Amino acid sequence: MSRPLRIEYENAFYHVIARGERRDAIFTCPADNEKFLIKLGETTEKYRLLVHAYVLMDTHYHMLVETPQGNLSQAMHYLNASYGNWFRYKYDIVGSVFQGRYKAILVEKDEYLQVLSAYIHLNPVRAGIVDRPSLYEHSSYRFYSQKLKHPVFLKTDDLLGMFNGNRSEYRRFVGSYSKHGTEIDPEEIYGKNALLGSVGFLRNAFKQMNNAGGMIDEREQPDVRNMSLVNADDIMEIMLVEMRIAEDDIWLRRRGNVYRKLLIYGLWQHTANSLKQIGEIMKMDYAAVSAMVRIFKNELTTDKASRLLAERLAREVMKRRIRKM
Repeated sequence: MSRPLRIEYENAFYHVIARGERRDAIFTCPADNEKFLIKLGETTEKYRLLVHAYVLMDTHYHMLVETPQGNLSQAMHYLNASYGNWFRYKYDIVGSVFQGRYKAILVEKDEYLQVLSAYIHLNPVRAGIVDRPSLYEHSSYRFYSQKLKHPVFLKTDDLLGMFNGNRSEYRRFVGSYSKHGTEIDPEEIYGKNALLGSVGFLRNAFKQMNNAGGMIDEREQPDVRNMSLVNADDIMEIMLVEMRIAEDDIWLRRRGNVYRKLLIYGLWQHTANSLKQIGEIMKMDYAAVSAMVRIFKNELTTDKASRLLAERLAREVMKRRIRKM
């Protein structure tokens, strides 16, 4: 089964981070940085992304991006694959250039963009590469601090607008974090569980994502489930009431019973229950639960009926989480 989508919807903002495999360098010379920016420009044109800030470090990069078309996963796959292929060919590298999938923090625009942009632009200062962000060539800071012609893909109006279009005011704001050892609180950058915003913002994000038919990739944002947990009773009620599956069909101990496997998988995937606790609920031992989960996960890639049931369960779980927030 293909990976579930991240929380994606139109006009969302994200703090995106991607690192080199084994934290190896992904930018080794200015030509590499230039090629990446060319690829970034191609990506923004193809997928209509808006980049509000960026910094390219030796082993990783940060970007603040907006997705008018709600297509972050597609755009980032294209960008990293395109640059990764070029980098491998140039340096005759075998294997991955980037370390797994990128990290994306969903960000509430009005409250958090200013601090997030300062964090991104101050990366070279924190790393001890330069004393001032204006001295670092491979970031968007100079296009904010000075009136320079910026790349087509870079959108500076929104962020500068928060400072009344005053570049000096923005420089002072960023500088305030680099003086006297002032450090930006990680929760102001990474939020909680890869979500950065108010409760109202998170609720609205989940609703927009659910209306668009998307899903949350909990393997990449594992603590999202803790924001509004469903429990075993919720899973059972969803299967009985929303999915209209007969209780006898769920509990029937028959070889290959897809509904029983769905319940076990649902308890494992959507609740905080351990395999041992699921075993107690299902009156099975730990090893049997583990095997059942593994079997059903494999079936999701080969059996359409099982996959549709799991996707329906996931949608109904998301609706219940939204109601609980």
